[in-house]
Amino acid sequence: MKRILQLLMLSVVMGVTVQDAMSQDKQKAKIGQIKQENDKVTVTVTSSKEFYVGGNVHVLYLGDKSYSLYDQQNEDGKGILKFYVPSEEFRAIKDGARVYMSYGELVLEEGEKVEDVCKENFCPCWSLGKLNKKQLKK
Repeated sequence: MKRILQLLMLSVVMGVTVQDAMSQDKQKAKIGQIKQENDKVTVTVTSSKEFYVGGNVHVLYLGDKSYSLYDQQNEDGKGILKFYVPSEEFRAIKDGARVYMSYGELVLEEGEKVEDVCKENFCPCWSLGKLNKKQLKK
């Protein structure tokens, strides 16, 4: 009887541990839309889960530039971030440049790239693929 009770307790503990690990999976995000609006380009990042709202900011990295001016909407459990990039700066970014987003500004050591920091599991950072300027709608 004691053995069965121990196995039962072990099963409960393992179930809770697995659930915690599953809930800590990294949130998926992607570029939903890129739109020209007067003198700025709006880059919309979407997720099937809400983006965190706290004391920090989300930052969009297009190539070697970063942008932290955005609007945030969390509706029906989904997240939307609209980043605002000056049109002139957007035109200067190469098509195919790597795109990342972080929660909080990333502090990079000399020679370190955003890509390297985003690979670390403790970093709230998302790889959004490569910039496709063909997505730009006017």
